[in-house]
Amino acid sequence: MMKLIGLLLLLVLSTAAIPATAQSIQWYTYEEGILAAGVKDKPVIMDFYADWCQPCIAMEEGTYPDLRVVREMSDFIAIKVDTQKRIDIESKYGIAYYPTVVFLDAKGREISRHVGYLGPEEMVQEIKSSRGKLPEESPGFEALPVIAAIILLAAKRLSG
Repeated sequence: MMKLIGLLLLLVLSTAAIPATAQSIQWYTYEEGILAAGVKDKPVIMDFYADWCQPCIAMEEGTYPDLRVVREMSDFIAIKVDTQKRIDIESKYGIAYYPTVVFLDAKGREISRHVGYLGPEEMVQEIKSSRGKLPEESPGFEALPVIAAIILLAAKRLSG
């Protein structure tokens, strides 16, 4: 069991070493993306689409490749859900129209959604708006090394 967990973590963390190019977004499957969001503590953007949906195709060809959108999405885990193949996920999130973009926090809680086509400008605004609804990060683990160094220095001075 521990080997399986280790392998999953290795898989997810190894994707962090492969950054998206300046012109693309790294898309995950649903399961991989939810796992990555939890491990990397990043919020999620889920794109629910259908192959026959013209607005979905327009977003795939025009919105997502736009460099402004790529930049704004860089601190999110991006998940694509083909609603024709993943009816279970479509039902879980109550998707009735395409395209639908759902924003989740790192814990998987929905923070907002948009139904319908988004051009690059509108997508950037949706991302910024959703980012503003994310819970505030609490200071924590990033401060631990600094605190530990201060304690070690103080202990060293006291001991001699």
